[in-house]
Amino acid sequence: MVKNNSYIINILVFSIITIISLFFAKNSYSDELNNNDPWENVNRKIFDFNNTLDDNVFIPIAKAWRKVPDIPREPIANAASMAKTPVSLGNAILQLNKKSVGDIIARFIINITFGLGGLFDVASTEEFGGIKEVEEDFGQTLATWGVPDGPYVMLPIFGPSSVRDGIGMGVDAITNPLSFAYRMNGIGLEGRLSGPVVRGVDKRETYLDYVEEMKSSSLDFYATMRSLYRQKRKKDISGEFENEKVSLDLLPVDVYDDSELIEEVEKIVSTSMDNKTIVSSPSSYKGSLPSSNYPDYNEFPVSYTN
Repeated sequence: MVKNNSYIINILVFSIITIISLFFAKNSYSDELNNNDPWENVNRKIFDFNNTLDDNVFIPIAKAWRKVPDIPREPIANAASMAKTPVSLGNAILQLNKKSVGDIIARFIINITFGLGGLFDVASTEEFGGIKEVEEDFGQTLATWGVPDGPYVMLPIFGPSSVRDGIGMGVDAITNPLSFAYRMNGIGLEGRLSGPVVRGVDKRETYLDYVEEMKSSSLDFYATMRSLYRQKRKKDISGEFENEKVSLDLLPVDVYDDSELIEEVEKIVSTSMDNKTIVSSPSSYKGSLPSSNYPDYNEFPVSYTN
C-alpha cells in the first residue's frame, strides 16, 4: 500500500514539476498570434508522443473494447462514470452552481434507484427527464473564482491543459473522497485507476473513426486540437456555448489565413443545429467532438466558422 501511494505521489510531483518548469521556460511568445502557447515547441513534441502512444496502446485497446457486447460494456462504463460524482458535486458546490448541483444529485439518486445501482444511465432518458451527465472540475472552479487559465500546456498522457487546469487536475486527484475510501479499505493503485481507465477507453472507442478521419484531413492537427480544447473549456466554465460554434480565431495567424484550410474545414465538417450531431463526409458521427489526443476525451457540439 505504501508503495502504491508512492507511485501516486511521484506522478503528482512530476506533473507539478512539469507545469512549473514550463511556466518558467524561456520561449518566444508573440501577442500577435494570440494563442497563449509560449511553449509550443515542447508542447508539439509531447503531442507527438501522445499520438504515438495513442496509436500503439489506446487505439488497439479501444478496438478490443468495441468488440465487447453492450452488456457488460455499458454497465461497466456507467459505473466508472458514476465514480466521478463526488468530485463533480464538490466543485459544483464550490462554484455555487445550483443547476449543476441539482442535476448531479438527481442523476445520482435516479441511477442508483432505478439503474441497478448506477449500472444503467436511466436518468438521461426521456422517461426520467433527460438529465444529462454534468462534469465539474477544480479547474472550472478556479475559473469561476477569477483565476486566469495561463499558458497552454500539453501534458504527457493526460493531453491538453493549461497552468490553471493542470493544478485543478492535481487538486481533484488528491481530494477525491473515493481516493480516501480506497486507501482506508486497502485498495491498491490498480483498483483506484480502474475508473479513469475504463472511462478513457470507453470514450476513445466512441471516437475511433472520427479522430482518424480528422487526423488524416487536418493540415495542422495540433493547432486544431488546441483551438477545440480552449473552446471546450470556455463552454465548461460559462455553462453554455455561444452560437454552438467553434471559431477559427484561436488558430495561429499563419494557419487561419490559409484559404485552403478554411475550404477544407468547410467541406469536411458541418453541424446540424437541430439535433446537435456532427456530420462529416463521408460518415456521420453522433454526439460530440473530442478535444485532444489523449484517451479521456472531452466533448461538445461543434462547427467551424470563418
